[in-house]
Order: sequence, then structure tokens, then C-alpha cells
Amino acid sequence: MLHKHLYRRGKPHKPVVVVVKVGVIGLGVMGSRIAENLYRAQILTGVYNRSKAKADGFHSRHPDVKVYSSPAELAAGVDYIITVLSDDAAVSSVVEALLPHIKGKVLIEMSTISPTTSVSLAAKVSEAGGAMFDAPIMGTSVDVEQKRITVLVGGPRERYPEIERILSATAGRVVYVGPNGSGLYMKLAGNMIFAVFINGLAEAINFAQRAGLSPEQVMDLFLNISGTRSPSSSLKVPKMLSSDYNVQFALKHMRKDTEIMIREAQKLRVPLPLTSLASSLYRMAEGLGLGDLDLSAVIELYRRTSQG
Repeated sequence: MLHKHLYRRGKPHKPVVVVVKVGVIGLGVMGSRIAENLYRAQILTGVYNRSKAKADGFHSRHPDVKVYSSPAELAAGVDYIITVLSDDAAVSSVVEALLPHIKGKVLIEMSTISPTTSVSLAAKVSEAGGAMFDAPIMGTSVDVEQKRITVLVGGPRERYPEIERILSATAGRVVYVGPNGSGLYMKLAGNMIFAVFINGLAEAINFAQRAGLSPEQVMDLFLNISGTRSPSSSLKVPKMLSSDYNVQFALKHMRKDTEIMIREAQKLRVPLPLTSLASSLYRMAEGLGLGDLDLSAVIELYRRTSQG
């Protein structure tokens, strides 16, 4: 359990234990698993989710965790607020609701959103008397469950040690990158190559299967022979070959991430030709109804557009 020791004046031998209280807003694929890890670390006080059914389901498994009725109520009951939400609009809406209650609190924002948006929100939080970190996740839901994710942190350096201890309850590695926005820029750069690679993998697997190679041969190629073999290949090749699209990372979220990359690149005046193409392909796959499936479902775009 994370805690601080305070000492009564004149009685240093009798510490008063103040438990660190953490609340999680957003119980989706990633947020629910992060909340589970924090619960096991005995630092989770309560949760909030826009769809109350998910919060109630979490509470049914852990009756000692409070379900808050609003982000504002959660902020009043905790010291540290963790948000794991879908996009810029959702994060902005929640942060605006938190601002009147953020004084003296720390917001750890773990969603993948625009760095520009995040920096703007961090300034508002600071003006209201709180502190905000961007802390996006590198890894999948499986990695969260196994505490193997890496969390990339941007925010005030002097406050970093206290949130590092909290994030270590759900991560294998926590990296301080720099000021607000830095964690998100690093996350987007990492996801940029991942977005392109998964499309390339899907294209190559479809080609190999159309040419008559067996699933076993394709598996051997990409997991043992090819110089591109990687943890991503080990995770996604079996899913593509078996058409197992149970969500580890939703395709619609990668489409969203690539669109953020393109907007940020325009501000930085750098070209992203491969990322732009990958983004269009994810948009096409989403148009086929694949958006809520795992990212590996992008292979269906290639299968369905192959002739014969």
C-alpha cells in the first residue's frame, strides 16, 4: 500500500498514516485493467464511468471501491485522478468538469490525445491550482493485465516521483520524458511505426495466403524467419491467421491516433506520407464495420478487396 507518514508534534515515534487515494475515470478496455491493478495495490478509492453499468460491474467485483456519480464527486474524494478516455473531446469534457475541484489534486491523463490539446488543458489545471501529467500507454490490454506496459510521462518534473510510485502499480516501466505534451509526442512516434507495420503485416499475410502458403508456413515466416519478427508479430500474426479479432487495441483507436499524428505533423511542418496512407486504410476498414474489432482486423480490408 502506498502511504505517507506524518508525525504528531512532540510524538515522532507515533506516525499518522495517510493513505494515498486514487480514482479512475474511464473503465474501457484499458482503464478497467488499470483500475484492477491499482485495486490490487490497495490504492484505488473509487471509479467513475459515463456508462454506469461498467462502474457497477467493477463495484460488484470489488464492493469496497466506491462508484462516484460524477467526475467532480470523484475529484472531491481522491488525491490523484487517473483518466483513461477515448479522444480529445472526452478528455476535454472531463477536465472542464474537474477544474472547479482540482485545486491541490494531481491529474494523471493516460489517454492518447493531441499533445496540443493536452498542453492547453494542463495550463488550465495549473491555473486552477492542480497539476496535470500526460501519461500515455505503450502496450495492449494483455500487457496491462501482466503489468508490462510502459507509461510515458510528460509534466512538472518536481511532482514526477509521487506519480511514478502510483503508475508503477500498473506498469512494468515508467519513463519521465519531459514537460507537458512530451509523453504524448513519444507515444505518437511509437504508434506511428506500429500503425504502418500492422498494415504491412496484413498485406503480406493476405498475399502469402492467396499464393497458397499454409497458415503454418506463414506463422513460421513471420515469427521465426523474417527479419521483421517482433513482439507485435507474435501478438498479431496468430490473430490475423485465425480471424480472432477480440479487442486488445481497437482499430478505431488506431485510426484516431493516426489522425492526431497527421494534425500534429502539419503544425510541425513535417511530411507523413506512410502514416497518411495507413490512416486512410484504417478509415476504409472502419467503413467496412471493423472499427470496434481488434486492430488485426485490418487484414479483412485486404481479404475483401482481393479478387477471386
